Order: sequence, then structure tokens, then C-alpha cells
Amino acid sequence: MNQLAIVINDQLTLQYDRDKSLPEHQQRYLQQLDEKFSQGIELQGESIANPDIQQKARYMALSMMEGIMYQEDAKASVSLAWLATRMPDLKQVKAIVDEHGTQFELIFDREYQPHQVVDFKSLN
Repeated sequence: MNQLAIVINDQLTLQYDRDKSLPEHQQRYLQQLDEKFSQGIELQGESIANPDIQQKARYMALSMMEGIMYQEDAKASVSLAWLATRMPDLKQVKAIVDEHGTQFELIFDREYQPHQVVDFKSLN
């Protein structure tokens, strides 16, 4: 399976199946985003004139988290599609959302695995 998993507070929130191709109009929109990136971005209050792929990925992950948190489905979907198509080795975006804000990490080395629940009572 060639998937990108979005995990928020240890809950699988979104998944992107890279084996399904994007419609042409969505591919064009992602290309337009790439062109906008060449004009620079603002990432966490810092202006970056020529962002690298990691900075672009952080920008899009933040955009995706905003889309999820504010129920802006189009924003979340576009950001997820960009991450999945532009970073083929990305396996997970793992986020913790709490009273301190949102922290996230981009995970390239392991697929999402749901937590296993262990019933200790049955071990006796």
C-alpha cells in the first residue's frame, strides 16, 4: 500500500492513496501552487524567498492542519494532495494538538500502524 497517513493525537484522521491518480484539474492546481512557491512563502512568521522542499512541506502541513481544525475541507484536501504527490517518500504526518498549539513531524521511515490494545486482565 502506497499511502500517506495523517495522524492527529494518535488518531488516524486522513489517508491519501497514492495509487489513485488525481484528476487533471487538480494536478493543474497543484502545479499552480508550485509556481506560487517560487515567489516565496511566509512560514511561522519568517519570510523565505526561495523555499526548499522541506520548507514547502512544513508550509503545506501547517495549511492542512488549519484546514482540518477549521473544517475547511478544500484546504485540507489540497494540502494533503500536495504533500502526497510532491513527497513520495513521506509516510505520515503526525501531529499533537493541545493547549500549547500544534506540533507535528513528517515521518519518512515508517508506515502508520494503529495502536494495539492489550488486555492485561486476560494475562493472569
